[in-house]
Amino acid sequence: MLLLAAFALLAVAPPRSAMRVELEPGLVVSLDEGQEIHLEAAPLEGEGLWAFSRRLCGDASASEAIAEANGGISRGLRSGVRYRVPYRLLRPELMVSVARSLFAEDKAREDGWHHTVRGFGELARENLWRVSQWFTGSGKNFPAIRAHNRLSEEELVAGQMLVVPRQLLLPAFRAVLPPPALETADLSSAPQGVEATGGIHSATDPAAPSRYHLDYQKDRKGEYAVYRLGPGEALYSSVVVRFTGRLLADDVNALAKEVALRSGISDVTDIPVGYRVKIPFELLLPEHLPAGHPRRSEYEAAMAASARFGNQVQALGLSGVTVILDAGHGGADSGASFAGVWESLYVYDVMVRVRHLLETYTAANVIVTVQDGDRTLPEDRDVLSFSRRHRVLTTPPYEIETAAIGTNLRWYLANSIYRQRRKKKVDPKKVLFLSLHADSLHPSLRGAMVYVPDARLRGGTYGRSGPVYAARKEYKEAPKVSFSSHSRVQSEGLSRDLADDLLRAFRRHKLAVHKDKPIREKIIRRRQQYVPAVLRYNAVPAKVLLELCNLSNEKDRRLLQTRAQRQKMAQAVVEGLLAYYGVPQRELETLRVAEAAR
Repeated sequence: MLLLAAFALLAVAPPRSAMRVELEPGLVVSLDEGQEIHLEAAPLEGEGLWAFSRRLCGDASASEAIAEANGGISRGLRSGVRYRVPYRLLRPELMVSVARSLFAEDKAREDGWHHTVRGFGELARENLWRVSQWFTGSGKNFPAIRAHNRLSEEELVAGQMLVVPRQLLLPAFRAVLPPPALETADLSSAPQGVEATGGIHSATDPAAPSRYHLDYQKDRKGEYAVYRLGPGEALYSSVVVRFTGRLLADDVNALAKEVALRSGISDVTDIPVGYRVKIPFELLLPEHLPAGHPRRSEYEAAMAASARFGNQVQALGLSGVTVILDAGHGGADSGASFAGVWESLYVYDVMVRVRHLLETYTAANVIVTVQDGDRTLPEDRDVLSFSRRHRVLTTPPYEIETAAIGTNLRWYLANSIYRQRRKKKVDPKKVLFLSLHADSLHPSLRGAMVYVPDARLRGGTYGRSGPVYAARKEYKEAPKVSFSSHSRVQSEGLSRDLADDLLRAFRRHKLAVHKDKPIREKIIRRRQQYVPAVLRYNAVPAKVLLELCNLSNEKDRRLLQTRAQRQKMAQAVVEGLLAYYGVPQRELETLRVAEAAR
């Protein structure tokens, strides 16, 4: 009877709590020894798991994670039983209430969230990783918090006050801060570790306010934003690319004409500094719309949902990690081509360099999706020889004759590999998919950019048909794919986390990165939005498509045609993968020294 009574209080016995606070009748906040925060809540009369999830998390998709946190419960909830809801899943306003109940001395100030460190007797004290996780959504932001507070040590002391800066905070906490002195965030004076390109760690702050000032007005043609051109800024790169998300030369040129017409500009090459450029609302990326606009609110809600999922798995030397490496295009499909430079040739060379580094310096299990003839090692030359011998390594292999089939067989292959790893009880977060490409965009653009899978564009069921697919083992295993809402949102968050680590590594190596929004959830082309197929139908939780550079840009193209640049790119990729799994900076330095010695 005592055991039954204990079970009636909580669905699954939690770890010993360092602190428990009653938020309101029926809701108890707990902070356990491991400094994990949960909300313990009893279901309302007749409330099932989905309704319970919607009430506390704002989204029924969180039901899977709640079930897992409570030992795999079914949809039927028991009256009088309290179930644990992980803090990261809570509705924004409830998340803030939970934090305030645990940390009563914390204050919301104009510059950020002021957190007072608490001690818990003999139990573990707080640490910077956990503070960062609680308020920014990812422990990986702790270096920026340490730098902002000018701390020389990572160890915290009870009573110490930390400031988590505004631009780092999760949207839930940023929303309760007093308004800043300026209408838009000024990231030019961001603390060390904060990227001035619009994010600290994109998984934590993907919906940060624009660093460019926009005014919003309306005329008989509709609503529009006004941007005043600064010195040296052009309509193409400083307005169309930046605010509409268009990247392809044809799209950029077409929209530049449309914006020029709306703004009364007769000559786009001679626009005076300070000119008021009008951008119609329907062309704006959602993050550049005014606060409260339905499209922006929807976007911010989606970003906040995925931001709850950052990688917390650590793997020293990538032990136990499977990296699925893909090089885009190949065979009859050369991909982007400019001035005689084929995308397929150069991204394949970078891929085999990444593979070589991973197999030489880490414990990762590396699987590639394509092979060019019998070439598996980097070419020791700058300008590469032409080849159309690429094949996708399915069973049997597919000699790439059709671009779409080659792309689809890649994700069928990746899904098969992922299924095999899951059957062997490998942690799903220890499997990665990385597809390497090189773009052909507007020539004013330079550098690397990463696509992650937009959860909102991956619904439904998808599969191909035809004799080419039916002949392959990977297709026969699972001809169709579909993903739950929870898995799609989780995948976007994990992928964004990985993308951020990759781009940080590129910057450390002084490799060019797109200036505006280098991490994107979708491709926008001819007013259509979509996720690349190799990501959209891919079951691997963390997956990204990395555009190494822009072939239409002369400097990017010239650098890619040097083996030194391709090796730098490969090394940056490996360092990004290591950072994603929490490998200390000193190990990255060791890798650099070892590779330099070769």
